[in-house]
Amino acid sequence: MTNLSSSPTAGHFGLLHEIFVLDAHLVKALDCSRAKTITRNLVDALLTALRMEELGELQIYPAVDNRAPGWSFIQPITTSHISGHYFEKPGRNPHIRMDFYSCCTVNWMKIIEILNTHLGLADWRGTFIDRQIERDSTRHILDIAGEGERITYEAVMKPRDALTIATEAKKKEVAKMAS
Repeated sequence: MTNLSSSPTAGHFGLLHEIFVLDAHLVKALDCSRAKTITRNLVDALLTALRMEELGELQIYPAVDNRAPGWSFIQPITTSHISGHYFEKPGRNPHIRMDFYSCCTVNWMKIIEILNTHLGLADWRGTFIDRQIERDSTRHILDIAGEGERITYEAVMKPRDALTIATEAKKKEVAKMAS
């Protein structure tokens, strides 16, 4: 298994300036009346495990669309932020969408473990990006998927692959609109 995780254990290597984006279904709906408690406990566990520090207050906002109840949150950290949006749509699994932006290493495997413990992950998909800007460095992009804490798919993409995929999708969208 290719590993772009920033875990300090053997077989891993650290990358700086990282982004981890996660879209997940949850096993069961969360109690919206406990949004502050659920979010605070989750963020505290993430901050502790990832050795990150708060830069400001955790901000939680209720959903404004009653067709998809839930809440959004953002936690500024000294190296950037953690943000998320939890929502439910009738007849569908509840969702969480989260972004982890940091100028320090981000251990995406630890994030998955914590999210599963606190929220109960069903199926999920994530993208891990080394966001280096230096000309002599290559951006590393990892496309991953899983269920609970289990990883079921992992592929390293080259930046050109990601650009090609995005360009092809845009061309299809334009062609569809034109017809």
